[in-house]
Amino acid sequence: MSAETIYEVIGYAGSILIVISLAMSSIIRLRIINLVGAATFALYGVLIGSLPVAITNIVIAGLDIWYLRKELTTREELKVIAVGIDDPFVGEFLSHYAVDIQRFRPGFDRGIDPDVAFLMLRDVNPAGVFIGTHDTDGVLSVDLDYVAPPYRDLRSGVCLYGRDGERFTERGWTSIVVEDVDDRQRDYFERMRFIDSGAGGMVRTFGGG
Repeated sequence: MSAETIYEVIGYAGSILIVISLAMSSIIRLRIINLVGAATFALYGVLIGSLPVAITNIVIAGLDIWYLRKELTTREELKVIAVGIDDPFVGEFLSHYAVDIQRFRPGFDRGIDPDVAFLMLRDVNPAGVFIGTHDTDGVLSVDLDYVAPPYRDLRSGVCLYGRDGERFTERGWTSIVVEDVDDRQRDYFERMRFIDSGAGGMVRTFGGG
């Protein structure tokens, strides 16, 4: 393979990474992938002797590093508050993200009769909503656990479920179940310490981990 061909491959790789970064819903993922793409494209500029290409992408990579450092070092206030299931703000949130919610939770139906709702906040900005239905045996069923695109970095989920699930155990729930988990959701729930319960569902039991 000639040097020119290698240079072209590097250039295409950098371009593809930059395009992929623009499709990321998470700001942190966008910055990381864009950083790698810009660094790769800057290398391409150096290899072909194009200073404008190299300098432009070095600047872009530097900006990505600066914003990533700001994102990762700034202390963000995370809160989860219990709200009424009929809270008008929850209704507005669900309406605003209705299309995206159906992508991730196509079985969710606002016409069902849940009785538990939590609002996830990031610096007092609405980041996500949890809606569930509980039974008399201490089991809480997840109807919806949704976080808006800019906040999908797991921190809201970690704040919601906690290390030992205190938010749920103090209300008398001993386990949380979620049905019909697809591949897009499975990784998230596994990180939230859920395990397979069979038939496409997952469960997290409190008290025993």
